[in-house]
Amino acid sequence: MKPRIFIGSSSEGLSVVKLVKDFFEPDYECVVWNEDVFKENENFLETLLKSASLFDFGFMIFTADDLSEVRTEIFEVPRDNVLFEYGLFLGRLGANKAFIIQDRNIKLPSDLLGITISNYQTIKDADGKNVPDWDNLHGALDRLKKRLDESLRLGTLGMLPSTVVAISYFENFVTLVAEWIKNYEPKIEINGVVYKSAKLKIVIPSNLDADIKKRATIFYKKKGLEDSEMETVHRLFPIHVSSKGDGDQLVIYDMPTILNGIDKAINMYFRVGHIGKSSEQQLTEEHELNNFVRVLRLLIEQDAFCKECVEIGIEE
Repeated sequence: MKPRIFIGSSSEGLSVVKLVKDFFEPDYECVVWNEDVFKENENFLETLLKSASLFDFGFMIFTADDLSEVRTEIFEVPRDNVLFEYGLFLGRLGANKAFIIQDRNIKLPSDLLGITISNYQTIKDADGKNVPDWDNLHGALDRLKKRLDESLRLGTLGMLPSTVVAISYFENFVTLVAEWIKNYEPKIEINGVVYKSAKLKIVIPSNLDADIKKRATIFYKKKGLEDSEMETVHRLFPIHVSSKGDGDQLVIYDMPTILNGIDKAINMYFRVGHIGKSSEQQLTEEHELNNFVRVLRLLIEQDAFCKECVEIGIEE
């Protein structure tokens, strides 16, 4: 799943939204505020609070929608609700994930002065209307995309626990297995059989719809894997793994049962009082599962042992 961006604006700003969405959509999934985000019989504020947890980033398009008098001077300003939504996403996602894309001619609140903000110049079209200067806007969006790409490469903490869960799984299991493999190559012995090399294959469940421990058990049985024990110098107790010999190479499989914690955290966050899953729950699960994989890949790439012998696959 691609990283997700929420784009908010006034109705008058939708023409700019389309340009922004078209620019980012090759690499990001963009959802605009008028695309079935606000549903019937739902509280506007509650929907926004939930939405802020469904997305990796939030963009607010500040266009010249209203007039405001400040100390006897009249200024063009963005719509109040768009300012409010920016503040909400800023509080939920943080300064590195909530961004303003601003018409350079409008006045910003004084609290935002001094902050580097993506902005663009407007020009007159054939009808005399102010429209974005595309070359100018393109340059601003290109710089903004580099910030988003960098944020994804670095990995950051979010409202829900996928980042922490990925770090815990990596530190307490993945690195220990990788060190065990590299310390004993080229004579890795398990269940009385000696292998020249080994790798750890992490199998990510395709969703969080069922108990991961039970799904892992079913997966291991379908693969015909054997339960084995592998004791490391870092722990007083063995790590139980499911392994399968493949010629001269030992393949160790693991489905991270720690992912059960994410599912429970999401249920608590949405105060679930029903059996099925709402579309918001499913989107949040996809978001958190995707973030777990992304952070785990970053950690693996930064570890010399893991980079050599650990790979990630998706449950079939």
